[in-house]
Amino acid sequence: MRIREFAKTIWFTLIVAACFAIAMAYLEVAVVVYLRALFKIVGEIQPAPPDSNSVLIALPFFAFLQPHYLFNILPDSKILGVELFREIATIVMLITVGWLTGRSLREKFAFFLYVFGLWDIFYYVFLYLILGWPTSLKTLDVLFLIPVPWVAPVFVPVGISLLMITGAILLIVSKEKKILPSLKSIKISSNNK
Repeated sequence: MRIREFAKTIWFTLIVAACFAIAMAYLEVAVVVYLRALFKIVGEIQPAPPDSNSVLIALPFFAFLQPHYLFNILPDSKILGVELFREIATIVMLITVGWLTGRSLREKFAFFLYVFGLWDIFYYVFLYLILGWPTSLKTLDVLFLIPVPWVAPVFVPVGISLLMITGAILLIVSKEKKILPSLKSIKISSNNK
């Protein structure tokens, strides 16, 4: 297959989207490094584990916290505001890439999942390579601040991201190669015994 032909395939689009996700992950880690230098933060930033009054919803290995817990994570309200809008901007960028790369609504969603999953995994990879954090996949992390703080050990978002990437590739490639049947091709009959 020639380069021009390959550039028109879904595989090329997946590679380009992956390059964006990995570059974006590095950029986000660079921001973390700069913020740590700016605010003279040394070592781990680990808020105290949430107490039962701070937990909004608790699931195995995962918790949503009360909004007031935000101030335990980032006590400076100006920085907290910047961080909240940075998270929104991140999601907007990931949605935009999904929208621009997918041809159908299904593909747009799948590319969003794909880019999100890769971005999240490489965010942790670059944090580890540059800062030596997380020290293990069991390390507790604040995953998002919107709409409320989410906390979980690092293995939770990494595992979810792997599922997102796998599911996205199956959704994208199945349309190209007819790996999965479309809903239109499945005939359900109640008379079959």
